[in-house]
Amino acid sequence: MKPFAVWAAAFAFAAGGPALAAAASELPGPAVGAAAPDFSLTTLDGKRVRLADYRGKTLVMNVWGSWCPPCRLETPDFVAEAKAGAARGVAYLGVDTTESVPAVRAYVAAKGIPYPQVVTTATSDFARAYDIRNYPTTFVIDPNGVLRARHADNLLPREQLRAYVAAAQRNASAPLTSAFQSQLDALLDPAHYPFTGDPATVRSNVVLADRAIASSNDLLDEAMEDPSRDHDLLRTQQEAETLRAAAIAALAPIAQSDAERALLARLRGDEAAALGRWGEADVAYQAALQIAPKDPATLGGQAYAVSHMGDDARLAAIDAQIADLSPSAAAYVSLARVLAKTGNLKAAEDAFEHARTLAAGDPPAIARTNLYYGRTESDAHRPAKARAAFDRALAAAQQISATDPRAQWYIEQAQEGAVALGVVPGAPPALSLAPWTGPELPGSIAGTMKYRLVVTGAAGSKLVLASAGLPKRWIGSFCTDRVCAPFRTSVVIPADGVKIVEFQVIPIGTKAAAPKVRIVATLANRTVASTSADIRV
Repeated sequence: MKPFAVWAAAFAFAAGGPALAAAASELPGPAVGAAAPDFSLTTLDGKRVRLADYRGKTLVMNVWGSWCPPCRLETPDFVAEAKAGAARGVAYLGVDTTESVPAVRAYVAAKGIPYPQVVTTATSDFARAYDIRNYPTTFVIDPNGVLRARHADNLLPREQLRAYVAAAQRNASAPLTSAFQSQLDALLDPAHYPFTGDPATVRSNVVLADRAIASSNDLLDEAMEDPSRDHDLLRTQQEAETLRAAAIAALAPIAQSDAERALLARLRGDEAAALGRWGEADVAYQAALQIAPKDPATLGGQAYAVSHMGDDARLAAIDAQIADLSPSAAAYVSLARVLAKTGNLKAAEDAFEHARTLAAGDPPAIARTNLYYGRTESDAHRPAKARAAFDRALAAAQQISATDPRAQWYIEQAQEGAVALGVVPGAPPALSLAPWTGPELPGSIAGTMKYRLVVTGAAGSKLVLASAGLPKRWIGSFCTDRVCAPFRTSVVIPADGVKIVEFQVIPIGTKAAAPKVRIVATLANRTVASTSADIRV
């Protein structure tokens, strides 16, 4: 079975049922309708927030990561609803459990997120109490501290978020209904897979049920990038577990061949992983691998379980086996990331270089590979190598068709990665220039070429920005704080260390071939940073 993948990250979900169980166990995590787990967290601006602080208000708590496309997809809705919700007694809180403070600051500044953000870890008390496995996951807690909604995966369209909030304000819960959810419900309906009759029929239906669960996971993967396919991931996972539990109970007494015993062991591993029983899952997967040592689904499940056990050395060995059996850029990126966690940065860089080779000719794969390469070098405090990787990611992202949503995601992530390098304490001022993504700013001129210029530096410092290198008569205009200035402007760096400027290129007269623009920042008449970009005419 292919685990439900959350965009090429090691936060997949593997569902299943306990050995010989006739009915599935409930999935772990906080229950809707029960008291929400308490928490005590620190926001980016150093304020301590606790669940009790929100008593009397409806709290929307969104767990996200900037690397996660569904998170990026739902961000505009959350920003809009947060701005509208304050007057209705609705509070918003963002929680990132996988990234560094600079990365979060860069994303928050780029997207204009108005509500408080927390950075914690995937092994924190909060992550354990709320069973954070899927990104994004949104929790809606009513004014009395009762959990009224637990929504894993993107929360689209905005009407569903509003329904959750409105119900919570009435101390109630709102169900999710959609055509896509009905499709998932039908696919996983146990009535389609009767485990009765002769052994041959039972075996056949067990295989069909396993394929149905795999198909549901494929559909969920596809839905992460499609706002029209809203769904209840946790409900679907529970349905998958119920079906798999019945399949295990039916197959266990009649499994005879090696293939059937391997399938049974792998299903038991999937079930244990779904319930958070990582050691039990590892043992079951190992039993399956003793029969079928090269089964990709079993190896993937074991890698997932071992990652939660915190055994990075074993995980690296498993990922190396997966990469060897099925070489791909994605497989080598996974291997590189865990090698870096073990402290073997040289081997991680070698794996990234192998991934770059395999990604050649595929701009989305090149961009993705270099994004992770850059983040790894950034975490290792190698800013020069990190910036080079982010530059490669940006260049590749600009080669992706504008109709492909990955173009926008990867452009933004490449720039945010570079920006994060400049918002660490003591870092010198830095500039990052990338094609503008998202809605245009007030004052923008229609038909111009627009870029997002990000300026980082010490809070309170005043930088002068100037453009150079454009063809004769062309204008480079800096727009910030609802004011536009041609060729030159000044900005004051805010408290978070990040300033976003829209830079417009206005072509006048004949168009030049492959024009290039350079942006220079000066502080007290001294050049402190510069950046350049090819203008896409």
